[in-house]
Amino acid sequence: MGIIVRLDPVVASQIAAGEVVESPASVVKELVENSLDAGADRVVIEFEDSGLSLVRVSDNGTGMDRQDAEYCLQRFTTSKLKDISELSTLSTLGFRGEALPSIASCSRIILKTRPASAPAGTVLEAEAGEILSITEAGLPAGTSVTVRDLFFNTPARLKFVRSRTRERQAIIEMVERLAFSYPDKQFVLLSSGKTILRTSGQGLRNAIADVYGPEAASSVTEVEFESSSSAHGAIGVSGFAGMPSLYRNRRDRQIFSVNSRPVRNAMLGWALDDAFSGLLPPRTYPVAVMDIRIPPCEIDVNVHPTKAEIRFRNERSVRSALTGAVRVALSKAGLHVETAAGWSGMTDRTGPYSHRPGRKGDELPTEKLLFPGTLVRDLDRVLTGGKPAPSGDESLKCPPGWAYLGSLLHTYLVAASPDSLLIIDKHAFMEAQVYQEFLLGRSGRQELLMGEMIALDPRDADAYEHLRPSLEELGFSSRLVGQRTVMVIGVPLVLGQPVNPETLREIIAQVVDQVADGDPKTGVRCLQRVSPERIMQSARIATAACHGSIRAKETLHEDEACQLLWGAYRDPALRICPHGRPTIKEIRFADIHKFFGRTSQSPS
Repeated sequence: MGIIVRLDPVVASQIAAGEVVESPASVVKELVENSLDAGADRVVIEFEDSGLSLVRVSDNGTGMDRQDAEYCLQRFTTSKLKDISELSTLSTLGFRGEALPSIASCSRIILKTRPASAPAGTVLEAEAGEILSITEAGLPAGTSVTVRDLFFNTPARLKFVRSRTRERQAIIEMVERLAFSYPDKQFVLLSSGKTILRTSGQGLRNAIADVYGPEAASSVTEVEFESSSSAHGAIGVSGFAGMPSLYRNRRDRQIFSVNSRPVRNAMLGWALDDAFSGLLPPRTYPVAVMDIRIPPCEIDVNVHPTKAEIRFRNERSVRSALTGAVRVALSKAGLHVETAAGWSGMTDRTGPYSHRPGRKGDELPTEKLLFPGTLVRDLDRVLTGGKPAPSGDESLKCPPGWAYLGSLLHTYLVAASPDSLLIIDKHAFMEAQVYQEFLLGRSGRQELLMGEMIALDPRDADAYEHLRPSLEELGFSSRLVGQRTVMVIGVPLVLGQPVNPETLREIIAQVVDQVADGDPKTGVRCLQRVSPERIMQSARIATAACHGSIRAKETLHEDEACQLLWGAYRDPALRICPHGRPTIKEIRFADIHKFFGRTSQSPS
């Protein structure tokens, strides 16, 4: 006998399902896309146990008759593609004919559907891809697909499912992206009967308000742009770009779609970064919800089984169109942007990186700036072993024998100790200071005269109740009012200053990211089961990171810089940030002399 055999159809379908059904979130994606392709303008998504026990997607689309209901569970059956030539003009989200068969092959499924013109609907039950029964029933027009016990017959794949919290977040994020791509459709997301997200279907700005809150929706500017026709066709860009004040430390609020298809594409993120060049602090990212309109023949959506990735025929044109469109919108909003190299940063004494119109050459005026090839006052005397010559009462501001020399690239402080040159990362050093205060119990709490309302996105609101005790211990007094709004009535004092209540939102997001994966050694699989100690540790780190990030972007006066130097002088523990990275680079004068072939006794 030969060694090559034909795979059993059941095994083949389960292997193929692994390409399409990676997680509960991918089930949600495929089912919602089917609803949208069916013309639904209202989609309700329900799930339990992070989607592993139950996922149900119900819509008011066109529905199917009995024959179509049977065919839709067979592989490579689709109503959206009939000829290979149609691949170049696709306008639907699905077309492979693999979604429902793949989902059915590794779950128990109930399909209920009725076309508006039919007097009765069809109820189909299947298990592991095999149809168990088909009956008629009175149903509303549209389709409802219930998926239970996902991966019940593929335990190996179930073993590699991420933590329950991660899967919940992935489902929420998937629905958010679809809601942004189809802002004229209503979406409702429920978890165990609790509403997590509801969009009105009244346009993109309203969708942004529904998901990210009204404050975010009021701080975005509209982008509407279409390039002139070329050999590759016209490229249109529409959506909203957040003002610089909405910057994030992650790319989690950069949402892109191409011809209303949600996609992930690194090039689009880079193009957005280019548009905001010079307007944001280092290592931060702009907020945007963008749709790229491009002739279907100029993209290939068939490069990945889940269709989450696409390939552009001409990436350069798309990147240029996106960057140009956002720059035009920012310019119309009153921001100073340039289309050539040499973008200027923007500052405002009333707050870090305020979005007022800037001028070319704007600088941070209250810091002495060091640039490559220049020296500051007294640096030459320090390097030759002499003492820095203080002016006024500077000798009282800095530690004994230390001198503050200036700021490098708006990011680092440069100082001299009696025997070394010090380069201090402001952000990392402030993180270390804040973290140390929390560890030693030095931070206090300040009650607010008036509670401040903070709108959480659906993912973070879902985790808030589990994190609330740790946040309370940290110094944040708050309570949930409504489904996704938190009222903050008290904040911790850090380095003698109250933390901005808005910081709570970013802290929750960072804590969720840090603890959601659980402990692989103990098998912890969800946020609810993570130890309070670990949550508290993550909350301290997140608070330190947020406060350090905000303070590091502010302009420091010389006396404030010297206060940081006192911290480095007194506490060696501050030389390592909470993430384990160094905060200070020390270059001994002896090594500098040695490098240049000098001795400390012969500076000339």
